[in-house]
Amino acid sequence: MDDFTAHKSGGIFAKAELHVVALLQNGACGSLPFHNVQHTLEVYVQVLKVGNHVGLDPTELERVLLAALFHDVGHVSGFEGHETQSCDLAKAFLEDWDYPSEGLAVVQDCILATRMPQEPKNLMEKVLCDADLFHLGTLSFFNKNALLRKEWAQHRNMQYSDRDWTQLNITFLEGHSFFTTYGQRVLEPVKQENLAQLKDRLGWLDPF
Repeated sequence: MDDFTAHKSGGIFAKAELHVVALLQNGACGSLPFHNVQHTLEVYVQVLKVGNHVGLDPTELERVLLAALFHDVGHVSGFEGHETQSCDLAKAFLEDWDYPSEGLAVVQDCILATRMPQEPKNLMEKVLCDADLFHLGTLSFFNKNALLRKEWAQHRNMQYSDRDWTQLNITFLEGHSFFTTYGQRVLEPVKQENLAQLKDRLGWLDPF
């Protein structure tokens, strides 16, 4: 049994996943191109990958995995400040499970650490931050980025020209840093390749 299957077989993870999927599918997130069920479940898997790589112990990993499941559910009530709403929804669920208060505090702190600009204070928070922006350092970056652009246009009324969107992403990637050794060693080199492609694209879009 791999780590992902082992964690999913645990009662709290199975119940939390069902709860989160229902919230996301039945709320506003059901129509979001990027911040949807797929993104949440991908972040969960990526926390396992990064967390195991950096040596989180089972208790630490459990808490970050729960934070991964809940980190974006606040989008059901809007974009601004969604992390706080995510914390409230995580609290309501976990308290029903009599989850330890110190563990709940860690889950909430991890969720809040994903706010932009990311400022994680410990390794668990760093793991979730890198998992949340994992796609920046993968070959799926441009597909994911197109979904985010669509989401902003359709649901936030934020329209960008091709040039402005490209420049916005260049600025974001240049200002971003991965926090974990996994992110720095595995994801950062691919992120730099994606950044180079964005700069090439900007060159094509700039007027002569």
